[in-house]
Amino acid sequence: MKFIFSYVAFLAMTALYAQSYVDSGIRHYAAGEFEEALIDFKDAADIESMITESSRAKLYFYRGMIWLSRAEKSPNGFPEIDPLKLSYDDLTKVLSMDDSWKAQIDDAYSRLYTLILEEADNYLKQVKKEDELDQKLKLLDSRNGFLDLAVNLDVSAMPVLYLAQTNKQAGDLIFEGSKDFQELQIAKKYYEESLKHFEQARYEDPFSKKIIQDLLTISTRLGDSERIDEYNKLLELAGG
Repeated sequence: MKFIFSYVAFLAMTALYAQSYVDSGIRHYAAGEFEEALIDFKDAADIESMITESSRAKLYFYRGMIWLSRAEKSPNGFPEIDPLKLSYDDLTKVLSMDDSWKAQIDDAYSRLYTLILEEADNYLKQVKKEDELDQKLKLLDSRNGFLDLAVNLDVSAMPVLYLAQTNKQAGDLIFEGSKDFQELQIAKKYYEESLKHFEQARYEDPFSKKIIQDLLTISTRLGDSERIDEYNKLLELAGG
């Protein structure tokens, strides 16, 4: 019985410590003392199972906002970490714990969305400076990773189109520069991803001649006769 009492007391004390870390972190955050806040939030996260869902939501919201602030003020200033991804990881956890944060999360998502698209565009700019195919593909893959985050934020439908275009660009680089069977199989995977995203983009603009033309080009390169017929008909309907 004494052991049980001691264990319960230990759990209660641990819960108090965890909550105090969250409260201290929020105070440091409000004072602009981000380093101190991050230390408190880390300590709280280490024993987060001991605090309420509401307190966990606070922990992840305020820590996510610190990473967001760093990303806005010092883009590419933290080579050892990626504040954009850290912000995304923390902020996307909040609503599953406490949906009363929706208005704040919506605002944070809008800010995060802009930064993520800027980062994705930076990779596209770097592609133009590279000569090696492997490096170009790595940069396009990195761009796709950020575009996937932007899609998940659900702020706008545009990242779906960007994903389609980026995957097509990667497929084109291989298809137009190689006759190696294995490399062409990689191009095929990029093209299949591109098709999927272009089809999603068509929900927003069903008769976009540009999208349909891209779909037709990809289908032709894949040798998909059924899709070729379908997109030729759609192109006629779109006045192409």
